[in-house]
Amino acid sequence: MQKIKLVTIIAMLAFLAACSPKLQLGKTEKQLYPISAEMPKDAAMLAFYQPYKLKLDSIMNDVVAVSTKEISKKLPEGTLNNFFADAMYYSAKAKGIEFDVAYTNSGGLRISLPEGNIYRYKIFELMPFENAFTTVKFKGQDMQRFFDYIAESGGDPISGARFTIDNKKAVDITIDGKPFDVKKEYVVLTSDYMANGGDGGQIFSKNIERKDLDYKLRDAILDYLAKLKKEGKKLNPVTDGRIKIK
Repeated sequence: MQKIKLVTIIAMLAFLAACSPKLQLGKTEKQLYPISAEMPKDAAMLAFYQPYKLKLDSIMNDVVAVSTKEISKKLPEGTLNNFFADAMYYSAKAKGIEFDVAYTNSGGLRISLPEGNIYRYKIFELMPFENAFTTVKFKGQDMQRFFDYIAESGGDPISGARFTIDNKKAVDITIDGKPFDVKKEYVVLTSDYMANGGDGGQIFSKNIERKDLDYKLRDAILDYLAKLKKEGKKLNPVTDGRIKIK
């Protein structure tokens, strides 16, 4: 008897639920809730993150280099372009990575670096992405297309090579001081972002070999600056005609 009553009650509840009117949204109102420094601070939240903030601030405010001048990017060649590409080149070589030319896209360089003290957080602002090194090997013809890709964009940061832009094509190319040989194969050191075709870099899909490396570009920059600092040198990149326009 109790089972019959229970079944009856469940059936009645189901019936009532089925007959209940469905709620529908009548209207919406948008409202902005401004967040500013005048808002009261959450003491519990401050107490939670303050130890982490103090530790992070002590790291990020470390002086990693002293620059003799402002360092900025420019096309076809700029002091920031050359600094970044050279830092990639020398740090990767120090790690024993085999390649011929170091390259990155100028659009990935987000800020200029100031004259004087350069703090660690500035390098994070310069390279805010977690991009890692990748090497790609090209046949000679595709290596020519790679240089043409740079020429079409008006220039990008490179190290280990020099060339002239003539009507958006790369001519008079030298790699490691030697004339470019279309019959040879060459290896380009770049970022995983570019190797994946980022920033219009479809040319990287033409590679005949690819190696993804566990070494971030930002770490390479910091390693390069640490080396200069250890040697007592100031940061003083120059333009040297590695990319010219005819």
